Amino acid sequence: MKELNTETLQYYFKKSLDFINSFYPFIIGVIIFMYNFHIFVGNYSPGYKLITLIYPVIFLTAYKDVRKDVRWISFILLVIPLFLFVSYINKHGYAFWGSVLQWEAKMKIVFNLNPIFDGIPFNDASFARIYQSDNLTWFMRLVYNNGFTLCTMICIFRSAICKDIKKMLKYMCSAHVFQIFLISPFYVIFHLQEVWFVHGQPDMLLRHYSYKQAYGSTLNCFPSMHTSIAFAAFLLLLREKNKIFKTFWGFFCLSVIYSTMYLKIHWTIDVLGGLILAFCSVKLTDFVFAKLQPKLQPLIDKYYYRNSSKDISNSKSVSNLIQ
Repeated sequence: MKELNTETLQYYFKKSLDFINSFYPFIIGVIIFMYNFHIFVGNYSPGYKLITLIYPVIFLTAYKDVRKDVRWISFILLVIPLFLFVSYINKHGYAFWGSVLQWEAKMKIVFNLNPIFDGIPFNDASFARIYQSDNLTWFMRLVYNNGFTLCTMICIFRSAICKDIKKMLKYMCSAHVFQIFLISPFYVIFHLQEVWFVHGQPDMLLRHYSYKQAYGSTLNCFPSMHTSIAFAAFLLLLREKNKIFKTFWGFFCLSVIYSTMYLKIHWTIDVLGGLILAFCSVKLTDFVFAKLQPKLQPLIDKYYYRNSSKDISNSKSVSNLIQ
């Protein structure tokens, strides 16, 4: 038995840190699951339980994708402001979007697409409602209500667990940041409202709006931003290595797109426009990153990546990671 001295304590301390460094995605996933265990066994709605379960499951899939060539301190210094930005957007984004809607409602309509889109055969996406059931409707409401933010946020959180700042930024820019600038001109120029409102039918999301509330909230249909966000995330998901994450979360993103038509929210052309917008946004992100990379690469190599062969060969050692 080793004598309990300073060297022995340092040995076990480094071993413990090495274990945490190797298996922290599992540890975080288990902690999140245990922290929310009362939700899974409590009197909460099935939808809330399902959404809560997504986080630990997704983090458990991140184990093999963790970057071993990234300095911990450099990563932490970069990820903190990114998460502060994400938190700010989550907190104030809807209020900002509400003010944009109010501003648009006061403007003179440039092009009213309601009668035009309503007159195009199959443009109301009735083909998406050939089969309907209570369970399918419940699921479609669940994915639509959570899809606007969750499609991207799960990908961002998982990228953070994997210590991949570049991937985090690509998800943020492709699915939200660049899309806001690309889509705003369409929302200002075109007046188009949701299918159920134009047809004078009940809101399948059961939002219980008054006419005035419904009129304002159903603006900005073309193109569908639910579709563009979900499809941009899906296109980037195709680049992921983990098949479980790619399949599971890709299905969720595609379900969000389908839900916009099933719930009588977006027109077929809205969805097609959203798909095109997402493709353009992803390609724009790739272009910007390709242009910036040669200029930033020397700094990245020097301060972000561990670049010595000794460090790489000892990638599992925390003493080398935090150098």
